[in-house]
Amino acid sequence: MTRNSASRETIDVLINNAKSTMSYSEQLLQNAELIKSKFSEHHITHYLQLLFELLSGSLSAIYEVCSDIKNMLSTENVYTKRFHMQMINLSQYELSVYLVGRDKGGVISELITYLNKSHQDSKELEDILQQVKLLGEQCDIRLRNVTAHYDNPNTMYTMLTTLNDEDVYAKRVGNQLLIHDKILKYISSVLQIITEKLSPDKKNCTYKKSVEELTLVDILNDRVAEAFHNKGELDIIITEQMANAWVNIESHKKIFSICENAIGYLKDKQFDYSRLTEIRTLEELRWEVSFMHYDLVCSMDTYLKASSNAERSISFMRTYRIETSALSHLYGYNEKYKVKSIWNKIKSVPEFKYIPLSTEIEDELKALTAGFNSTKRNLYTHYRDGAKLNISERWRCANEMNHPKELMQMLRLVTLCKKINQFLVLLISSMSSIEKQKKDEMLNPIRKIKELAYKNNQQDIVDISDKFLSKFSLFDKKS
Repeated sequence: MTRNSASRETIDVLINNAKSTMSYSEQLLQNAELIKSKFSEHHITHYLQLLFELLSGSLSAIYEVCSDIKNMLSTENVYTKRFHMQMINLSQYELSVYLVGRDKGGVISELITYLNKSHQDSKELEDILQQVKLLGEQCDIRLRNVTAHYDNPNTMYTMLTTLNDEDVYAKRVGNQLLIHDKILKYISSVLQIITEKLSPDKKNCTYKKSVEELTLVDILNDRVAEAFHNKGELDIIITEQMANAWVNIESHKKIFSICENAIGYLKDKQFDYSRLTEIRTLEELRWEVSFMHYDLVCSMDTYLKASSNAERSISFMRTYRIETSALSHLYGYNEKYKVKSIWNKIKSVPEFKYIPLSTEIEDELKALTAGFNSTKRNLYTHYRDGAKLNISERWRCANEMNHPKELMQMLRLVTLCKKINQFLVLLISSMSSIEKQKKDEMLNPIRKIKELAYKNNQQDIVDISDKFLSKFSLFDKKS
């Protein structure tokens, strides 16, 4: 992982700037959404509606990437840094689709079309559009897909190893901030007029909820966050769990590659490689579960470091995306994908049915995947879903989210990861015992021959027997 030799003071300034930007953006976004909610009471032109969608979209994206940039710069952990780089890449890709569109149907594109039809100057917006396009071109689409949907662990590993320079992502966030400033400048005069017209008692855009406006959910979320914040041991636990995260991911890669190479060799020699295929599948499951577990811990870390309920809600939106994406690959969300799942592959391992924990885990997987909500998942992933713009609904969900409930779900998922790992240890142990039993059945006749040869002073047969037995002993040590 590379970073230019910036001083600690410089990094602290960047982190504090990100926090300040988030605070201001949250207030302005709250105000913009309040104004949008009043549009139905007034005759607002399509142009003004699009203008506020532009503002809300840009504010929402800035809020998310600033959360990630401060968390990326605040840690030295390789896995955590890569997690936040993924999130920045995903957010900037979604922003590009939101503003530009896939077929020129983005918010800025529609604004330009509106101005051109009205014979008004659109040069300033066209300049912003070009800057957004350049930002979108910097996004890695394959990485975005892996982040949003997960993939087989080998592909995920390959994509994550490309994330080695945090300066690249710091510069991309800087470019996004420049675009955001241009958007604010373009909208500022209209925003002031509309604010004064719809909210004459609030002439600046610094709306905050008053004590009277706080809901029970707001208060409960604040109290829970405060309780977690005061438990310093949680930070220690997360630090310990993440300390060797990337080393463990590398270890899974190494074991998986050894299995792949061995299978290729045995296949080429036309030997039976079915047992190695089973071991490879077990390692694939361990690898995928590790990605899921570490991503959940990163989301929990984001929650603990968040400075507002909105930022905490973003961490839970990501948790839901991690849950649906990871479990879709592990277990499948319908019959078609269950057949293709890693879990279905390991069910063919003969020892699988002898581990009682497998039934408990499968019941949990069934319950979790049965409750998948594709609409919710898409909302938490996309800034727009086709022609539907999601920013307002995402913001509403962020403000109404029940954090204690989401924390319990996160705990449930982390516990599931631990159960699966425990199950795999038991399964591998059972497989080893059976393989040892098979080997003993094969070697016992050799041992008896050696014993008889020793009694009859047939040293040549004793030596041959020793050589044969030593080869298996050496294999045991290597394994």
